[in-house]
Amino acid sequence: MTAEIQHSPTTAEPGRAELAALVDAIRQLEGLTGQVGPFALPADTCDRAPELVAAVCRALDVPLTFDAPAGERDRDFAVAALAAEIRRAQRAPGLTDGRGDPAASAAEARRIRDEEDAGFRLHRVRRPDGTVLAVWDAGPLDAPPILVSPACAMSYRLSLPWVRALRGSYRCLVPQTRGTSERIDDPQAFDRRGYDIHAQADDLVALIAEVASAPVHLMGLCGGAVPALIAAGRCADRVSSLSLWHADLELGPDAEKTDHQVNLRALLDLAGESRDTAAWMRDKLTSGPMTGVPAGAGPLVVRPYATAELFYRYAKLTAATMHWDSRQTAGGVPQPSLIVTSRDDHTAHPSGSRRLAEILPDARLVVADHGTHLDAFRATPEQVSCLTSFLASLPAGG
Repeated sequence: MTAEIQHSPTTAEPGRAELAALVDAIRQLEGLTGQVGPFALPADTCDRAPELVAAVCRALDVPLTFDAPAGERDRDFAVAALAAEIRRAQRAPGLTDGRGDPAASAAEARRIRDEEDAGFRLHRVRRPDGTVLAVWDAGPLDAPPILVSPACAMSYRLSLPWVRALRGSYRCLVPQTRGTSERIDDPQAFDRRGYDIHAQADDLVALIAEVASAPVHLMGLCGGAVPALIAAGRCADRVSSLSLWHADLELGPDAEKTDHQVNLRALLDLAGESRDTAAWMRDKLTSGPMTGVPAGAGPLVVRPYATAELFYRYAKLTAATMHWDSRQTAGGVPQPSLIVTSRDDHTAHPSGSRRLAEILPDARLVVADHGTHLDAFRATPEQVSCLTSFLASLPAGG
């Protein structure tokens, strides 16, 4: 995988850009430690600037340790992938020249974090089953709202390129999937509260009612397309339009699937049988190099594999979206819909998006000549223009 998803804020100050990249790399593990507590990475994660990395972790309240096994015999390749961005960032010349004071750099790192967070409002929405949903909110409160239905179990930070591109003109709301943001004190609470596709769609409907101040544009990314479709069909008066990007969904024999879709669903079905099975499978999957991990945001993509419990939750949540037959659902979604894919998406077969556009009553299909599945999160100028042009073409701006 060569496509890079940019997450680091840019700045022209000498040394600050390198420190901002380190802050971003550490914050990619913020949600992980928020759920599981202190997390161990290999010692070579901070081989060039150990004091600096430790000081910045403390300043950002991200409890990482650097004592995980790093030998080839006992190497955990998921943990190695989780460490990759920090390892790369701390090797920047501006951070390894030995002239900086770790305490001063840590204070500056905290300011960088606070500057980023100043652009967001964080909501915590409690659901009747006890689940607490974390929702990040950016942009003018009176602007047209866009609610992102994210890929299952992925960090909100994976959607930040879209937020940064849109928040000047739109109010952007990005929730975390249920069970993926709260501290894990009672693992079985996840099972009691539910994880099926109806629970996930109910969460979107509740967020629309509780947080959004006007009818929303609902934006489904990858597997997030499935609960987005259900939510749009259930509350047509509160969802004005829909866009689905590289949708990964079940359409029966109507649409071809990639080998990845077939194999992943089988793997997740097995992992979801029990926590013991999930732990065994995770150990097998992480005993060798992990493929398809993107530069720039690898820890966000690998996060569901960080622990056996997170992998179990990922299996349950994602399998629920992959098994839901979306054909009847799509036929009942009357809103204008933008469907975007690429000819060479080898993760979610483009024929799924093509067939979906045929089923939806009011759909526009855009098929790029080239693009990976993870391009759904890049928010390139072309993608942003595609979305904003679609929204501008709708009555009252969509």
